[in-house]
Amino acid sequence: MFKGHGGHIKHSTNYRNNGILDFSASINPLGYPKNVRKIVFENFDDILHYPDIDCTSLRKYIGQKVGRPEDEIIVGNGSTELFYLIPRALKPAKGIVFQPTFSEFAEALKCSHAEILNNVLKEEEDFCFTYQESYFDDKKVKMVFLCNPNNPTGQLVEKAVILSMVRQHPDITFVIDEAFIDFVEEPEKYSVINETGTMRNLIVVRSLTKFYGFPGLRIGYLAAHADLIIKMMEYKEPWSVNALAQCAAMTALEDKEFISRSREFMFTERLYLFHELSEIQGLSPYKPTANYVFVRINTNDMPSSLLRERLLEHGIAIRDCSNFIGLNDNYFRIAVRTREENIRLISTLKTLLTK
Repeated sequence: MFKGHGGHIKHSTNYRNNGILDFSASINPLGYPKNVRKIVFENFDDILHYPDIDCTSLRKYIGQKVGRPEDEIIVGNGSTELFYLIPRALKPAKGIVFQPTFSEFAEALKCSHAEILNNVLKEEEDFCFTYQESYFDDKKVKMVFLCNPNNPTGQLVEKAVILSMVRQHPDITFVIDEAFIDFVEEPEKYSVINETGTMRNLIVVRSLTKFYGFPGLRIGYLAAHADLIIKMMEYKEPWSVNALAQCAAMTALEDKEFISRSREFMFTERLYLFHELSEIQGLSPYKPTANYVFVRINTNDMPSSLLRERLLEHGIAIRDCSNFIGLNDNYFRIAVRTREENIRLISTLKTLLTK
């Protein structure tokens, strides 16, 4: 159960987490803002009471950050809770998922008894999304999931393309996953969160755990038109976001120095990793846009599953992408980590692929 994700180092049956470098989960390598630890300890006794059921203060603060009123924000126990909430509340007969992508989109539709149409993007076009009217020929389609930047490929869709699509299909709800948008250069060219208040068929979902480095706390949010928020809140579980996660999120969002430092670090380090991977015979990395690199293997001697096992023997975990719809055992994904850790990964890959 739930095997299709990275980051399961502690639960590996063959390799206990004794110094294993986890490149399988795409989390900020700088960790969390230092003030998060302080605020969590200061507010630890809040666990004696129920948390704010509506996340009132956090919703208000998030709204200020993204330019939306608090009644257009829902906070959830990670963005995944919200992906499941959306089809449960809006009840689409059919939903489109552009593959390869985050597996929970299809699982969320499945759990709401919606039929899933997997539109697989073309390998020969580098898995880039291009709008096609034919995608929407089936009039039973009432929901679309699109990840921007996409996980695992890293491909981006420009804001103008998304908004044009949303306007052309007012009867379809478009769910845009912007979990990694904070790692993107010039995010204003791609994010559509500012338009959610005026478009009744647009929902933007974001994670606070990827960029701010505390996935164990589980917190994310969505922005949508107030009418959509009312519908979804009828199906929202109460008290799903604990008190410590709420105060940690507030503190993290306020840390401008951490935000700036993380972005500058990522812009530099991912290019370093990309260029180093490009020099390894048998590998073709895709130019990264977020905090991970998507890589194609160009040799038949080392499928991604075998490469994963060999790297684990050297204390390194990667994300084998062979279980993504539309991919095969020629692909894997690696998170961008610190320079020292990235050097160790590159050195090990060279050793394994040049034997």
